[in-house]
Amino acid sequence: MDIIKAYSRRSLFWIIFPISFLCMLVGSAFHFAMSVVSEKVLLLFVAQANAKLPETKAFIDQVSMITDVLKVWFVPISTGVFFLVGLFLWFFLYRSFSNLIKEADLESKKKGAEPVKKTSVNVDKKEKKEDDTRLFLHLMSALQREGRLMDFFSEDLDEYEDEQIGAAVRSIHDNCRKAVAKYLTSKAVINEEEGDEITVQPDFDPGTIKLTGNVTGEPPFKGVVRHRGWKVARIDLPTLSGSRDPNIIAPAEVEIL
Repeated sequence: MDIIKAYSRRSLFWIIFPISFLCMLVGSAFHFAMSVVSEKVLLLFVAQANAKLPETKAFIDQVSMITDVLKVWFVPISTGVFFLVGLFLWFFLYRSFSNLIKEADLESKKKGAEPVKKTSVNVDKKEKKEDDTRLFLHLMSALQREGRLMDFFSEDLDEYEDEQIGAAVRSIHDNCRKAVAKYLTSKAVINEEEGDEITVQPDFDPGTIKLTGNVTGEPPFKGVVRHRGWKVARIDLPTLSGSRDPNIIAPAEVEIL
C-alpha cells in the first residue's frame, strides 16, 4: 500500500535524525571526557617523571593506551549500537502500523459487505411476498375456474329475484367447496358444538380463541361457543410456474367463429 510505504520512509527519517544527533552529542561528550583524562594522565606523568618508579610509569602507559583505543573505537561502536536500536524500533513501528492498516481495511470491507447482505435479505422478503401473493391469486383462480366466484361477485344482484339468486348460489357453493377441498382440509378449532358452555383456561391462546362479550377480570372464563373456528388439517400447495402472469386470475375467453 502507498500509505504504508510513505509511513515507512517518514518513520525511518524521524528515527535516524534524532539518533544521529544523539550520536554526535555522545561522541562529543566522550572526546571531551577523554581529553580531560589525557590531561590528568599527562600531569601525573610529569609529576612522577623524576620518581623513577617502574610501577607508576607502567600504569601511566596503560592508561594512555586505553584512552587512545577508546578514542579510536568508541564513536564507531556507539554509533553502530544506536543505529541498530533505531533499526529495531523502526521495524517494530512499521509492522505495527502495517497490521493496523490491514485490520482497518478488513473492517471496512466487512462493513461494505453488510449492505449486500441486507439487500439479499430484502430480495428474499420480496420474493416471499410475491410467492404468497401468487398462491392467494392461484386459489382465487381455482375458485373462479370451478365455481365462477369472481363472476358471481361482479354481478349486480338487485336485478334478480331471491329464488334466482338462491339457485345460482347453490351451484357456486358446491363448485367452490370442491375447489377448496382440492387444496386443503379444515377442521374446527374446538370440539364443542355451537351453543355449548365452555371454560376458557388461563393458558389459552388469544390467536386460537377470540373472547367477546363481557370480558373482565382474569381467566378462567365461562362462556358459550358462538363459533367453533377453523384451522387447517391438510394443505397441498401447488407448484407455481413462472411462465404465466401471476396477476391473471382467469384468462379472457374468445370463441373463434
